[in-house]
Amino acid sequence: MRELPLADPGAPDVRSPLKLLLRTAAQQWRSLAIGTAFGCAWMLTQAVLPAAVGKALDEGVLAGDDGALLRWSALVLALAVATTLAAVVRHYYGVTNWLTACFRTLQQVGRHTARAGTAVTARLPQGEVLASTASDGPRLADAFDVTQRAVASVLAVVVVAVLVLRTSVPLGLIVLLGIPAVLVALLVLLRPLQERQRRQRELTGQLTALGTDTVRGLRILRGVGGEDLFLSRYRAKSQQVRAAGVRVAAWESALEALQVLVPGLLVAALVWAGARATVRGEITPGDLVALYGYAAFLTSPLRMLVETADKYARALVAARRLVTMLEVPPLLADAPAGQLQHPPAGPLADPASGVVAVPGALTVVVSDPPEDAGPLGRRLARFEDAPATGTGAGTGAGTGATLSGVPLRQVPVAEVRRRVVLAEDDAQLFSGTLREQVDPENLHTDAEVLAALRVADATEVVDLVDGGLRGAVAERGRSLSGGQRQRLALARVLLRDPEVLVLVEPTSAVDAHTEARIAGRLRAARAGRTTLVASASPLVLPQADTVHWVRGGRLVTSGTHAELLARDAGYRRFVTRDAAAGASTGTSTGGSADTVPAQSGGRRPVPAPLPGEESS
Repeated sequence: MRELPLADPGAPDVRSPLKLLLRTAAQQWRSLAIGTAFGCAWMLTQAVLPAAVGKALDEGVLAGDDGALLRWSALVLALAVATTLAAVVRHYYGVTNWLTACFRTLQQVGRHTARAGTAVTARLPQGEVLASTASDGPRLADAFDVTQRAVASVLAVVVVAVLVLRTSVPLGLIVLLGIPAVLVALLVLLRPLQERQRRQRELTGQLTALGTDTVRGLRILRGVGGEDLFLSRYRAKSQQVRAAGVRVAAWESALEALQVLVPGLLVAALVWAGARATVRGEITPGDLVALYGYAAFLTSPLRMLVETADKYARALVAARRLVTMLEVPPLLADAPAGQLQHPPAGPLADPASGVVAVPGALTVVVSDPPEDAGPLGRRLARFEDAPATGTGAGTGAGTGATLSGVPLRQVPVAEVRRRVVLAEDDAQLFSGTLREQVDPENLHTDAEVLAALRVADATEVVDLVDGGLRGAVAERGRSLSGGQRQRLALARVLLRDPEVLVLVEPTSAVDAHTEARIAGRLRAARAGRTTLVASASPLVLPQADTVHWVRGGRLVTSGTHAELLARDAGYRRFVTRDAAAGASTGTSTGGSADTVPAQSGGRRPVPAPLPGEESS
C-alpha cells in the first residue's frame, strides 16, 4: 500500500461527475488492475469448483476409479487454496484502492479549498461544505473498492452460464434468462432508495449548517434570549433527518431481503429443473451436484452486482457534489515563477491608496473610516485579486499591491505567502497544545516560542494553561479571553519572522498597559524588517517611523505621529477621538476583552514604561 497521505494527489477533472471518477481511476490504474486481476481469480476459482466436485463424483465415486477420485480431489484442494490466497490479495487491494481514492479526493478538496478560500463558502453553505468533506470522499471511494468485485462477478456469471450450457441447454437458458430478470427486479428498487438517500443527504447538510450557525452564535443567542428558539428549530430539523433515515432504512432492508429472496428463487428453479433432468437421465448425478454448486455460487456475484449499482449511483451523487465544490474558482489566480525569488525586498506599496511601507521600517496606517484597514491589509498581502472599489478605489486601483516594484499578481501565491504575512484582528486558534498555537509546524525551540510570546506580552497565558506550553487549549481558544487569543495569534506571526509583516489592529482587544508593552517590544523585535500596522492607537503611533493618514481610501499625508498632530487638524481630531473612545471603555478601539478601569481626562493614559524599555 502506498504511503498516505499522497505526496501529490494530482489534479481532479471537474468537467463532470463521471470525468472526476474516471480521472481518479486513471490516477491509480495499477492498483485497480492488480486488484481486479486477483478479484477475477478469486471468483473464477469458486465458479469452476462445482465442476471439479461433479467430475470427482462421476469419474471417481460412481465409476469406482480411485485414481480419478484422487486427481479430481487434488484439483478441488488446489482450487480452494487458490481461492483463499486470491481472496486475501483481492481484499488487500480493495482496501488499498478505497483508501487511496478517499485520501486523494480529500487532499484535492483540501488543497482546492485552501486556494479558493472564502470563495467556497461564499457560493456554498458552510454546512454543505462540512457534510460533503466528511461523507462524499468515502462514498466516491466505494466505487473503487467494488469495481474489482464487479468485473470479477460479471466474468464469473459468464463462465457459469457457459458451464451450465455445456451440461444442458435448457438449464443454461434458465441461467441466461433468469440472471438479467433478477438484476432488473433488484435494480428497480434502487431508484426510490437513491432518491430517499439524496433527500436524507440534503437534510443532513441543512442540519449541519444550522448546528454550526447555532454554536457559533450561542453567546449572542443567550444574550437576546433566543436559545430556546434555535433549540426548537434544531430539534425539528433533526427529527426530519431521523424520519428521512427511517425511510431510507426501510428501503434498504427491503432491498437486502430481496437480494436473498430473488436469487434464491432462481437457485430453487435451477435445482428443481436439474433434479428432473437427472431423473430423466439427461444429466449425471455429478452434473446435478455441480449444478447445485453453480446455483449456490451465483447468489454471491448477483448480490455483488446489485451492490455495485448502488455504490456507483452513490459515488456519482458524491462526485456531483464534489465537482460543485472543486469547480469554484479560487480568489487568486496563481502566477508562474516570478521575479521575487532572490532580490532583497524593496518597498511594499498599494497603488489604490498610495500607502507605501519602507523596507526595514515600522509604518503605521491610520484609516478613516477604520473599516478600510482590513481591505488595505488584504490587498497588501494579496489575499484578493479583485480591483479595489468604492472608497478604496483610486488611480492604480486595478494594478494591485507591489513589492520591490513587482506586482504581486505576477508572483506565485506561495512566494507571496513566504515573504508577506498578514495578521488580521480576528484571531483564529485551533484545538491542540498551547505550543502548537504559536508554532504549528514545530520548527522552533521552546526558547524561541517563549521569546515570541514575550514580545506579544502573552507569557502569562503559559502560566494560566495547565501544563504550560504542552497544555491543551480548547477548540477555537474558547477557554481564553479575546485579548489572550489575540496575543497568541500575534506571537504566532512574530515567530515566523517574515520579511514583510502586515498587522491589522493587532492590539484591539487588550488593555492600555498591555498595548504599550506590545508596541515597544514590537518595534524592537522587528528592527530591520518591514512592518506595517493598521492602527489608530495613540500608544502604537509614537513607535512608528512613518505614519500614513488615509481618508476615504486615499493617502492624505505622511510623517511622524508628532508632525501629523501638529500640522493636520483632521488627523488630530480623529486620533484624539479614538483615544477618548478608548478611555471611555478602558480598551483600545475595536475590542473589549482585557480591560482596565477607565481614567478621566479624555485621553487613555500612557502607562509607565517597564524597566529597560523606552516610554512611548
